[in-house]
Amino acid sequence: MDKEKIIREYYHHISRPEEIWYSHDKYMAELGLTEEEVDAYRDKLSSELSFKPAEKKDIVVKELIKPMLKEYGFTVGGNTWCRKIEDNLKHVIHMEGHRFSNAASGAIFQLIVSLFDSKNGSKPQFGVGEMSIDSRLFLPYYGMLSPLYYVLGYRIDGYRDYLPIDTPIDEIKNYLRADLEVILPELLKIKNRADYEEMYGKYSHEKRFKDLDVRIAWFIQRVQASFTSRRTDGNDYDELIKCKNDMMLTKEDIIEHIDLADEMRCHLDFTGIDAKPLLLKLAEE
Repeated sequence: MDKEKIIREYYHHISRPEEIWYSHDKYMAELGLTEEEVDAYRDKLSSELSFKPAEKKDIVVKELIKPMLKEYGFTVGGNTWCRKIEDNLKHVIHMEGHRFSNAASGAIFQLIVSLFDSKNGSKPQFGVGEMSIDSRLFLPYYGMLSPLYYVLGYRIDGYRDYLPIDTPIDEIKNYLRADLEVILPELLKIKNRADYEEMYGKYSHEKRFKDLDVRIAWFIQRVQASFTSRRTDGNDYDELIKCKNDMMLTKEDIIEHIDLADEMRCHLDFTGIDAKPLLLKLAEE
């Protein structure tokens, strides 16, 4: 077996859920590898990416997001995009980048919908007006079935199973296009403040987190996250039971949606996580 195959086997081994919390120095030595060699292999993959994550984000914004918004009547300058409605009001979509985005985390950004009274300015000062809505709240299951989902927004590339991924730009566009084709028609219905307030009542964080699809997806994500995060007091399982109760989920809710745990693995940092056995155990609590 050549050196690169051995290194890939090393990364495959250490990204298994049961190995995440342990030192792998002994296993590395057993394979005849050094830390410098495994780091160099990851750096090599990073250097061979078709584009850096931030570059991909810029391409997708230029070639997909802005043209789609323009079709729906939004002005598309900068990162805050507006559509005029009645009474000096503007319907606003702001793209907020995450300041900690890097090669390991990927390019992270969020699309925020809001309403702005433009009498005293053309755009809200910081891009977000009143009654703001995370755009993913328009999507089934809070958008968690997409490989671009991230807890802080959308994420393009970054590390998965400890190694950099290189998602084709056309594939990224397809995922985002599918989301925008759900979101933008809802926004086009807004003609005035009353319309926006009605939409806000339907898609606000407070409202959507009462809906079963969001509650079950959030709970499954919490269970998946428990494989890589531990409470210092060791009460991880008790905390998951509390989360289930807080989300007002029944045994039937969990069993009916159990296959979501497989579908949601596409955006995990460690794709080998299989939360279904733990979910079924929690369903019985």
